[in-house]
Amino acid sequence: MKTIAAALLLLSVGAPAMRPLHAAPAVALMKENADELDLAATKSLFDNHSACFVDARSEFAYYTSHIKGARSLSDSRFDEQFQEFREKTPKTTPIVVYCISSTCSKAQHVAEKLKINGYSNVRIFTGGMSEWSRARFPIEVEQD
Repeated sequence: MKTIAAALLLLSVGAPAMRPLHAAPAVALMKENADELDLAATKSLFDNHSACFVDARSEFAYYTSHIKGARSLSDSRFDEQFQEFREKTPKTTPIVVYCISSTCSKAQHVAEKLKINGYSNVRIFTGGMSEWSRARFPIEVEQD
């Protein structure tokens, strides 16, 4: 058993996919899937005001906290919220969709719905709100 664990450890050291992200060069990296963004690439888009950020979580989660400047377009209420989004957002706008984490499929659902409706430059920040918050990047809370 120890031999197998040691062999797996040795294999993981040399495998690029197993290296931690912080070992990567300090450039904004896209994930293997071109539609997915890592934290560095997402932060770069945020800092350069190069994309519209879309929160796919519930409206309650959005109002609790969201990436600063993000708009709510929840997976569960997409049809109701999309009309206003479409009126304010040209189809050529780069869009970054996120939910809570990589285990959440809401961002993928909203991204697919946006693409079906003609938005072609749509990416998913798979780390979501939890990774953004852990990095202590700008968030805001909606207040009525």
